Amino acid sequence: MPRSPRSRPSEVAGKPEKIPRPPNAWIIYRTDRLNEWKDTRGPNDPPVKQADISRMIGTRWRFEADHVKLEYEKRAAIAKAEHKRKYPNYKYNPISRRTTKL
Repeated sequence: MPRSPRSRPSEVAGKPEKIPRPPNAWIIYRTDRLNEWKDTRGPNDPPVKQADISRMIGTRWRFEADHVKLEYEKRAAIAKAEHKRKYPNYKYNPISRRTTKL
């Protein structure tokens, strides 16, 4: 019996697609360093967990010069302005995943 094509949960429930948050300075920095790091890796290098990569890049971020961090803050501000233009009614509304104790 053929299977029906899968739909995304947002399509099934009729919910609008989730709007991503604008990237902050750290996220932009991490993306740049990750792409740099990937370019230095060979095809036979063992895989590395994203948590380990973030830890390594996070250490670099903490010791970066202020002028480098300022450049990423500027890029984040540009990304935030573009996000605001693209999604004018966007409001960050985090959903708590914690369960309450009874």
